[in-house]
Amino acid sequence: MARRTERRRKQKAPPKRLSIAQQLKDESDKYFTDHHKHGVTRTSYQNHYKMFIDYCRKYHHSTTKEECGEHIQDYSNWLQSQGKSASTIHTYLAPVCGYHGAPMKDIIKPQRKVSENVRSRERAGKYDRTDQQYENPEFSLVAEFQKRVGIRRAELKNLRLDALKQDESGQWCIEVKRGKGGKYQLQRILPEDVEFIREYFATPDSTERLFKAEDFSKNMDYHHLRALQAQRAYRYYYDMTHTGDPKKDKDAAYKLRGELMKRWNAYNTNKKTGKPRAFPFEDTKGVYKLRGDNRRYALEHGLPVEYDKLCVMAVSIFHLSHWRLDTLTNYLIAV
Repeated sequence: MARRTERRRKQKAPPKRLSIAQQLKDESDKYFTDHHKHGVTRTSYQNHYKMFIDYCRKYHHSTTKEECGEHIQDYSNWLQSQGKSASTIHTYLAPVCGYHGAPMKDIIKPQRKVSENVRSRERAGKYDRTDQQYENPEFSLVAEFQKRVGIRRAELKNLRLDALKQDESGQWCIEVKRGKGGKYQLQRILPEDVEFIREYFATPDSTERLFKAEDFSKNMDYHHLRALQAQRAYRYYYDMTHTGDPKKDKDAAYKLRGELMKRWNAYNTNKKTGKPRAFPFEDTKGVYKLRGDNRRYALEHGLPVEYDKLCVMAVSIFHLSHWRLDTLTNYLIAV
């Protein structure tokens, strides 16, 4: 009887109570799962928010979401005291502000400066190792492709043999079915590169992967090639719309703006209404000027400090899938 009674007690024992920190993490995990369908983004947001919970528990003894929300500015200040860069602080705060509905612009934090971004730029000993060299025959298959396409590493790995497509304007593109944030995108190929890229898709259309795992180097800077391709694309659109013939340039700009609108109306829609968002005509007129540290950095490296907005927007939409101008500076001044 004693053993049977002991078994009953074990079976009826109440579940172990979760810690306050774990309760807060589980609650936030549900939010990020519901609002971010793309696995990489969701996991990143969940991990960064857990860091915020750990901070709130350790330094403020917060027990609820509301109490944690009172310390977002304190968290920003603490990250600065830990020597975190402006970009890192922004990354850590993004999920925190999103979850608590706090506008990022209301949080006092250091301004991000592209000129201080060291990724893909002037890293000491960057090409000392053979697995970092684009010319290495072992990894050149992917590197040569990336030089002419310029997508993200994860997108390269997921490409299939049926990824060569024509877009709504009849231009050849690489189809990325699930890009950053789970978004669909068509990455344009410059006309001079179409035949080279077509060779990669010479076999019949298939859902097999375009590249094998061994084609990639873990240490190669594919993102730098993405930046260099963006610069090539900018020069292509600039040369096309600045020939010196006023009528020809006007016609080319009109055609390019029309193609941008087609892409915009096809893929940049309001999720609630299903209708295209308003096309930003003002962002396709005039000159985009670098300022402050970015301007000084460009001058030091012999790079332009003014860019044609129409051409910049074409690069942003057709080649980077950013859909706006303010994220492009890092690519324009990469060296």
